[in-house]
Amino acid sequence: MTALVALVAGTLLFGWHGHRVLTWLADRRVDPTILLTGWVLSTLGFVASLFVMLSLVALPVDEHHAGAFGLAGNCWMALSSGVLPGTAEAVAAAGVVAATFVVARVGLVVHGRLQRRRRNAPHMQQLRLLAAGCRTQDPLWIEDERPLALSIGGRSGLIVMSRGLRDQLTPAAVHATLEHERAHLRGRHHLILAIVETLALALPWCPLLRAAPEAARDIVELAADSRAARRCGPSAVREALSRVTGQPLPVGALAMAGRLTAARLQRLSTGSIGGSGLCRLAGCSAVAAGALVLPTATAALAVSAVQCAFA
Repeated sequence: MTALVALVAGTLLFGWHGHRVLTWLADRRVDPTILLTGWVLSTLGFVASLFVMLSLVALPVDEHHAGAFGLAGNCWMALSSGVLPGTAEAVAAAGVVAATFVVARVGLVVHGRLQRRRRNAPHMQQLRLLAAGCRTQDPLWIEDERPLALSIGGRSGLIVMSRGLRDQLTPAAVHATLEHERAHLRGRHHLILAIVETLALALPWCPLLRAAPEAARDIVELAADSRAARRCGPSAVREALSRVTGQPLPVGALAMAGRLTAARLQRLSTGSIGGSGLCRLAGCSAVAAGALVLPTATAALAVSAVQCAFA
């Protein structure tokens, strides 16, 4: 019982206030890769904890109950006899309804996203056919006078860049733009955004999930900037970011321009391009431990303290 109470308390606490911790870390200019790890694992950890919590509530197996079928039988017998089910049966029934609702919401959102993806599939297929002769992660050059660059996620990622970009930017800035879009593909940023957006649409009542898509869209741009700056230098990324044109994007695409441009330019001007690979690995490990372990551990300690106080 204590473990269940701790899990419920930890899940609700983290769902309602976990985003505040991640926002606090962002204000301290923590490496964007570490921040992105924290957001992704926090959202997935919350949903996993929610399912575990509802499963424990809905499927209590002890000396009084034989799982879901036993509870269903008890509820049916009680209702058939004209009496209300007991507290345990009522709580378990509420857990079953809540779990079914969560699964249904996630399923509906996934179905809607898949339908939208199918509607856009012919356009994406045309682009991929045009890029069939390109090597992996090489750009598809299109005839456009505007300096455009974007990446499209999927099983085989695609980078689209315009002739205007190559004509108006220096070779170093063009290479920085290409590295920025490659960073999106290598980091699976399109998939990360799809996951957090799906969870936010499915469970919009959770502040953590509701805040995740906006934060993740900003952080993936900072992470791509950092990788491009490490490979090409901050000045080349600054030039590209200040010259590349923002434009309406197809579904599942990420463009270099359009989000936090002023803040990103200021960050690059101060040399904030992230730490070494070892520092990022250590930071990601620490954030992962905090996102997946700390909430439940803290709640368990709180429950133990309350029990000791009232013992």
